[in-house]
Amino acid sequence: MEMQQNNDFKYVIQDTNCVYFGRELTYADMMEKDDIPFKFKAVINSHIARDIDLNSKMTDHLLQISEEEFSYRIFDQLKLTVRVCYKVRKKKIGGRMTDKWIHKSCPLRQFCSEYRTQVAGGDMMIEDCSISKLALMMLSI
Repeated sequence: MEMQQNNDFKYVIQDTNCVYFGRELTYADMMEKDDIPFKFKAVINSHIARDIDLNSKMTDHLLQISEEEFSYRIFDQLKLTVRVCYKVRKKKIGGRMTDKWIHKSCPLRQFCSEYRTQVAGGDMMIEDCSISKLALMMLSI
């Protein structure tokens, strides 16, 4: 029996402003994909690979990154944004309880200070991460 691999959260999407990375994408996957900007691949290869193994997920790296690491400063300069979601229970008019999903986007600095412990505890979930194309263009390697 053949096992099907779930790649639903291993995506790269680009618009005019940003490049979005799915939460299951590893740095090694990013290096293999054609739709990742070459300059970001160069940043991964020359700087981020010093701090973490390329086979680890970007989201796992963000959960353990510290402000002293060089990769933190790179992500901060690239205006990395983390989109998180969490579920809250709401009471409807009839008294029935329903679940409502709340989605929030926040810069890396805010994510590390406010939401990282909740994500690590399982109360929140990272949906995806994004970097600014303009910031990537302005970054010198």
